[in-house]
Amino acid sequence: MRFGVHIRTDRGLLRALDQAQRLGCETVQLFSGSPTRWARKPLDMQEALCFAEKARSLDIRPIIVHAPYLVNPASPDDAVWNKSRDALADTVARTPSLGGDLVVTHIGSHKGAGWQQGVGRVVQAVRHALAADDRVTIALELGAGSGTGVGARFDEVAQIIDRLAGHPRVAIAIDTAHLYAAGYDVSNPQGVDAMFADIRRLVGLDRLRLIHLNDTLAELGSHRDRHHHIGCGRIGREGFRAIVNHPASSDLPGIIETPAERDWDERNLRVLRSLSRRAR
Repeated sequence: MRFGVHIRTDRGLLRALDQAQRLGCETVQLFSGSPTRWARKPLDMQEALCFAEKARSLDIRPIIVHAPYLVNPASPDDAVWNKSRDALADTVARTPSLGGDLVVTHIGSHKGAGWQQGVGRVVQAVRHALAADDRVTIALELGAGSGTGVGARFDEVAQIIDRLAGHPRVAIAIDTAHLYAAGYDVSNPQGVDAMFADIRRLVGLDRLRLIHLNDTLAELGSHRDRHHHIGCGRIGREGFRAIVNHPASSDLPGIIETPAERDWDERNLRVLRSLSRRAR
């Protein structure tokens, strides 16, 4: 597994990459614009080119681009859905300029309109976004299963992929905190084996492209999204040891999305490396 963090780019792409280098990141995730606004500034193409070239020279790969937090592809509200569809497509279009080929997006919430309608909206939005650039894969990130969220279980994302006719550029991303909240006990080797077996059976391990590595303060099956530092929550070190050393994760990027506090990115990476047989 290649370890990295979600980098903040508010002070510029290259400064963010410098920080990733200082942390010893092997991969990074970033937003291509504001994560909390619909308005999108044009990408500075020269800066993006320099970012992509420097990342290649540092062997930081893959570059993963996260769709804005506002994006809700399952929304029944036409105004929100149209903005979400366009923002996801714009993220896909920007990604190759940053040296990436993978976009991760939350699947969203149907807001009470019903599962089938929500899935239909997701399928339409993803189809539209895939057309923005044929070099980019979209990874659907499983949620914690709270409220009217769409896609917290592997059988649910399997249905979405089936509705997309098994499109080869549709993948999944898993978040360890979300998995635990959704009822997958990844705090021990047996639970981790069972989780990856579910992916293999229902979705296919070839569609798993990214793991967000986050511990959690939430209880198992609580459907609460409460990210915490690696080894300091309910998943614990043994859970992460099993995850990062599992054969199914060996070639994947592992991105930390823990709370941005002081030197915790460095500390979390240190813990993951101490648990990884490859890193040792």
